Amino acid sequence: MQRIHPEFWQDGIGKPDVVIEALFQQKATIRKEILEKRKSQDPEIRAAQSRSIIRTLLSHKEFQKADKILIYLSKDGEVSTDDLLGRAFELGKRVCVPVVDRGSDELRVSELPGPDISFRLGAFGVREPAEQDLNFLPPDQIDLVVAPGLAFDRRGGRIGYGKGYYDRLLSRLGSHVPRIALAFDFQVLDTVPQDESDIQVDAIITEKNTMNCSGI
Repeated sequence: MQRIHPEFWQDGIGKPDVVIEALFQQKATIRKEILEKRKSQDPEIRAAQSRSIIRTLLSHKEFQKADKILIYLSKDGEVSTDDLLGRAFELGKRVCVPVVDRGSDELRVSELPGPDISFRLGAFGVREPAEQDLNFLPPDQIDLVVAPGLAFDRRGGRIGYGKGYYDRLLSRLGSHVPRIALAFDFQVLDTVPQDESDIQVDAIITEKNTMNCSGI
């Protein structure tokens, strides 16, 4: 994982704006490549791989022992979490989803009342509970985060969509809350560029294997 440290800015080696711009461009290139690969996926293959990934997650020890789980609502070729929501309720889990607070520009955590609710399109085309079903909880009540992302590396480095919502939320939760990312195998690279604000995930589950990134 390539992480940019402040010492690169010293002794004439580089300037902050140059380093930041290089990092921005590297991430943008990776985002474009991964999005193109996701768009080219066969929908039936994507659905089958999603089901395989969800089966693996359901058997993961951190999922099994968690009570309140934050699960992203999938969109645009992501690993589908639609079936996961229902299975989590069947297993007696308390299911929460992220909601963008337009006032603070942060992610909030809302607990779902049950599996059969309607969703509306929120910020950036991401589904969220209808107004009457919103039930916000303090983030520190979450036991496990099931996170999305565009690209990862085997050490847990993550590239999201560029808005920083999940990084800020994960930084508020603290490192004791396990963070499991769901991804297709082609989304896991040898290394992804990171800066000091990027938060790593603890494990990555793909259709081919589970990568333990932090010893959980």
